[in-house]
Amino acid sequence: MNLENGAPERDIKEFTAAAGERAATDILDGFPTSLSGRMVYLPTDNLNTDGIYSKDYTYREDITKEKMAEVVMENYDPEFAGKVKAGDVLVSGYNFGTGSSREQAATALQAAGIKLVIAGSYSQTYLRNAINNGFICVECPAFVDALKAHFADQTDQRTIVAAEELDMDFAGSKITWNGQQFSFTPLGTPVQEVVIAGGVENQVRASL
Repeated sequence: MNLENGAPERDIKEFTAAAGERAATDILDGFPTSLSGRMVYLPTDNLNTDGIYSKDYTYREDITKEKMAEVVMENYDPEFAGKVKAGDVLVSGYNFGTGSSREQAATALQAAGIKLVIAGSYSQTYLRNAINNGFICVECPAFVDALKAHFADQTDQRTIVAAEELDMDFAGSKITWNGQQFSFTPLGTPVQEVVIAGGVENQVRASL
């Protein structure tokens, strides 16, 4: 693993259009072609599932969605729940969601009203849990690297609420923020179908 500049070694696939053309992703009915939201940036790599959703709540059956929203990120930043609001877009570093397989690390962010997560890379277990629950995760190393440089003097903050809104173009697979554009790996039909259904369980139930 290469930890130079704080980023693990990764295999990045570039998706480019021919000259004069625009690369486009087919968007299914019911999936957004675009969205905008306030950006909440967590300037850290290797944020684990216990940081996102504590083991103290994982196996309790009395936890409501409202309570999940109150305690999300409690072990990472106790002030996180008071800073975020419904409609925010969460952005973090590399290897997001490493650690255990608890699916609450995805559903607690949903409960807090987070629209989606953008990261440089994900734990594959976290990514699978998120998609299975209909939660959008976007991988965009270039954007994460740009944010690390932009907020280099604010790394003492655990949660940074950016002044500029972030725009997602799912059809063009582009993020626009602060006057810059960044391409991300397109979200294909299988992922869109699960998100539209509201998760794998709903998708299976509808097919029976």
